[in-house]
Amino acid sequence: MKITEPSHNSTHNALRQVAVEQKKWNLHGFSISGLSTYFQIPELDLCVDMGECPMSALSLNHVLLTHSHGDHSRCLMRHNSLRRMMQNPIQAVYYIPEAVYELAVDLIRAETMFEGVSEERFELPRLESVKPGERFNLEYRKDLEIFPFNVKHSIPALGYTVFYKKKKLKKEYISCETEEIIRLKKSGVEITNDVREPVVSFMGDCLGESLWEERHIWDSPVVVCECTFLEKDEIAMARKKGHTHIEHLAQILSKVGGNMACQCIVLTHFSMKYSKKQILDLVYKIIPGEFKERVKVFL
Repeated sequence: MKITEPSHNSTHNALRQVAVEQKKWNLHGFSISGLSTYFQIPELDLCVDMGECPMSALSLNHVLLTHSHGDHSRCLMRHNSLRRMMQNPIQAVYYIPEAVYELAVDLIRAETMFEGVSEERFELPRLESVKPGERFNLEYRKDLEIFPFNVKHSIPALGYTVFYKKKKLKKEYISCETEEIIRLKKSGVEITNDVREPVVSFMGDCLGESLWEERHIWDSPVVVCECTFLEKDEIAMARKKGHTHIEHLAQILSKVGGNMACQCIVLTHFSMKYSKKQILDLVYKIIPGEFKERVKVFL
């Protein structure tokens, strides 16, 4: 008997991870609209969304959920159950948008019952409700602060900016000798300020206008944003579905200007109907010239 391997588009293999390297950290994952989206930053002990759960995600202790569509959320509890199966002693933390928190609790309970776990044995994973505009620290990385913000999508959705939190010497003490600094600290003088340094912003799924309304994201050195639709006749469809069109992104980049702090724009979540060649050709044809070197296509 001859067995023929099924033909498939490797671009649509959700376990085939893509990587974008930065100086201090690397972004790994996959993102094709309707199929699966998940991002991992091992150096920050962080995942954003969990549309699939590869083994590489199991060591990461924090998961930020942007919204509840299945291609972004369906493997949240797969992550939890595999960690339990492997007897990971640390309880992962799942940060859930406030708008769907109670629904998430109900879904997790129902899924657990569906798998045959009795009510008496049911144990809710560590879930944290996230309110837009309210900053919080990651449970096991107190040097990282998360700023969640609303974005416009077809359902309630959040974007996230990740910040490093640092202590910085106040200006009046910069010229002091080391011995004097030590003396001041011992005497109880507050010689430092808390400083937040943006690391990366994740937009999740959203209309292109959110990239302008939430333009604080462009202060981040890296911005991860969706770009679902690319063809000129799909602008109305992008709005109807609550997604970003490449034309809208190009307009916003021109409005923000080339002096923005962001030096890496990672485009994700392309429609399944495009080939890799179509995506690359259209993106680099439409993106304004001054931004082309900053754009990374996540394929």
